Amino acid sequence: MRIDSTESYVDETTRVHHDGELFDGEVETKDADGNVIGLVTYWQGIPHGPQVLWYPDGQKRQEGVNNAGLAVGEWQKWHPNGQLAEWRTFDAQGQPVARKRWDRDGNPTEDKTFGR
Repeated sequence: MRIDSTESYVDETTRVHHDGELFDGEVETKDADGNVIGLVTYWQGIPHGPQVLWYPDGQKRQEGVNNAGLAVGEWQKWHPNGQLAEWRTFDAQGQPVARKRWDRDGNPTEDKTFGR
């Protein structure tokens, strides 16, 4: 099921509800002009599954996967010009493994691996 963000609310525990129940499905967020700028998948009101954010012009802004509210696997962010801004990877428990960043021109600004 996909709903508009205006059809949901967040409770005091930050879980998303729809029609008085914890929500399972996708929540679509639009800006004031009606452009889709977010699509997040939920399970029992918690982010669980793909998450994609866009700039109002349709350019992808961020993409990754949540597992029971934790970022897992690869996540990417882009500058408004489409240049990759950040690449991050997380382990299965949501702990950061590595992060790389670039400026708007594609020049590397950070390359970090997190110790275990």
